[in-house]
Amino acid sequence: MSARAVEADETGSARQDAPTALAPWLRWVGHSGYVAEGVIYVLIGAFALMAAFEPSQQPNGYKGALAKLAAAPFGDALLALLALGLAAFVLWQVVLGILDPEHRRDRRTLKRRAVRLGSLLNGALHAVLVGEAVWRLLGFGGAADGGHSQAVWTARAMALPLGRWMTAATGAGIALFGVFQWYRAISRNKTERVDLTHTRLRGVIIALGAFGFLARGVVFGLIGVFLIDAARRYNTANATGIAGALSALKRQEYGHWLLGAVAAGLICYGFFQILKEPYRKFCTS
Repeated sequence: MSARAVEADETGSARQDAPTALAPWLRWVGHSGYVAEGVIYVLIGAFALMAAFEPSQQPNGYKGALAKLAAAPFGDALLALLALGLAAFVLWQVVLGILDPEHRRDRRTLKRRAVRLGSLLNGALHAVLVGEAVWRLLGFGGAADGGHSQAVWTARAMALPLGRWMTAATGAGIALFGVFQWYRAISRNKTERVDLTHTRLRGVIIALGAFGFLARGVVFGLIGVFLIDAARRYNTANATGIAGALSALKRQEYGHWLLGAVAAGLICYGFFQILKEPYRKFCTS
């Protein structure tokens, strides 16, 4: 084979191996979705921070944040924009779960299968939020339930055959997810798809991400532990979501400061999601 043929063959192989950019519309879906996720965490954190030093006020979860946003000036317009962003996030999570375009070569490995399953579950959770937002825009939304719906769904789950075991396993999975958030706080993979080399905000974004992932780890760790305890005691009153986990922090000694610190961390996570998006690189491999 001639030198030119060898060079052409190597060039062709390099082109095949090189990552290619995603379609523009799909990149916009991804960017919009991550920004919307950041906004919802900023809202949850902000309301929790206000509740930390207001004795009569309780922190809110996803649904409570949507309810308070809807009650704000121009609330319907803001809620509609957030619903569109969350819908984009759901679509992006479904794309990640089914196609996994950024990891096409290794998407069938055990690690990627687990990540893809997590994306589908994340998409399902946020699809519920989209439905809640649309429901409120149509005028049918009520007050936030303060975490009672989690107890109801947990009771239904535990009534099934092997329901207590499934509930405990779900709680263990959520708790492990919380531990993984702590790992992400100290690792570099929180910015592995983001190129921060040419921005002065690099240190700020990384610091926001570290604090934010630590706070998320606390919240999801508590949710998982409470769910395991609910299955152990066969008492669904202990099953709760983000609002209940934050309220539990407030009830502790020095609870105002604990809740305030975690609330600030959730705000940091929200801004981390928003500020890093201009530097995200979407590609297929």
